[in-house]
Amino acid sequence: MILALNETRKTLLASRLHVVEKEAIARGEYVSEIRPGDGVWLEPCDGVDTQRLRAPIDLIFVDADHRVLAVMDLLRTRSEHLLIPGAVAILALASGTIRLSKTREGDHIELEPIAAHVDSEPPPARAPRP
Repeated sequence: MILALNETRKTLLASRLHVVEKEAIARGEYVSEIRPGDGVWLEPCDGVDTQRLRAPIDLIFVDADHRVLAVMDLLRTRSEHLLIPGAVAILALASGTIRLSKTREGDHIELEPIAAHVDSEPPPARAPRP
């Protein structure tokens, strides 16, 4: 599991981030609807086609250092391809996330892997009751 954080503002952007590979982006298989708390990381990617959107979403375009180049909130279906020069990745989020997190151009986005805690030893056996 991966978290997406706005390191500049110390806000959580997504607690369940899904990474989409280059081949899926090329086929247009990336996002049509995103639930609150979810996010989709598209890399490498400098633009998206909004024709397949089923619900409004927010988009954050970032450069190679994960600095925000542009934000688009409450994006609805359009018949255009949105392209931001210099962007190498896009973070797609549930609508309203940009407003709540106060994410702006110049902010730094951090992706934090979260490892599930796995015990190396089984729990101790309980003694039988007398």
